[in-house]
Amino acid sequence: MKKLSIQSGILGSTLGILAGLIELSIGAQIKPWIGNKENPAVLGLVTILLSGLALAAFIVARKHEPQTNDGKLAIFLGALLPAAICFTTVGRLWYLPGTLLMVAVALLAYEFWMTPQVKVSSGTSGPMWRLMAVIGSLVILLSIGLAFWKSAFGLFHAEVLVMADRIRFDVLPMDFIRRTALSIGAMILENVEAGQVMAIYLFLILGAMLAFIARLTASRLFTRIGGGIAFLGLLLCLVLLPGILAQVYYTPGYSILLKSLGWGWYVSAIGTSLILVASFLRPPEGTDKT
Repeated sequence: MKKLSIQSGILGSTLGILAGLIELSIGAQIKPWIGNKENPAVLGLVTILLSGLALAAFIVARKHEPQTNDGKLAIFLGALLPAAICFTTVGRLWYLPGTLLMVAVALLAYEFWMTPQVKVSSGTSGPMWRLMAVIGSLVILLSIGLAFWKSAFGLFHAEVLVMADRIRFDVLPMDFIRRTALSIGAMILENVEAGQVMAIYLFLILGAMLAFIARLTASRLFTRIGGGIAFLGLLLCLVLLPGILAQVYYTPGYSILLKSLGWGWYVSAIGTSLILVASFLRPPEGTDKT
């Protein structure tokens, strides 16, 4: 099973590097195949780097049997995250390498955590604290999902009066700012793509997913890393928000910006807090078992 996983992973990673090279070199001529991306050269380079990371993870897994739970999780995430992220960077060209990598990741997870073997002590907290981190992760992901349905769950939501019209501004997943003119008897929508917005949401999603997987596999270290990544996403939002809104010609003072943060930002902050608290709190003595 492990041999099949590594072979599939190495093949998928190699094809992923090839897909990145194609996007980097001729992406502008084959936009329908790469999801009509605006910056194929940059995204092609990102695809190559991430595919290289996945390839390195499978090579390490082939040469060295990880002895600790954290070691297994490092290899697993080194393969999973590139496999998932590149579905957003290279479009249809990722279908074959992405599928091979996801199959390889599933086989790797089975080999690491589902086959009968001697249980490795991880020194992590008990089930109650693990549950807290899992809930925190799900809260972040749920808030992002709700933003697709209701704009108030975005990272920013504000309405301002401009002469006789009301203008609404929203920062929504995965990568756009919405400017809505609420005129009498009409509603005019304008969506502007913003790479900064995608970066913020990727930090939140990656942090939540990492913390979720880490708690299920009983790794306190990677739970902290996941919480830290999600926290960095929230902080990045505060830093980049003025520049993001300037792209739709809205430049309010910073105090107004903070007052207009969307429910999604606050809900994600609650989820991030749960993850971090769960990763640092020590369980009662004698219950530190997984």
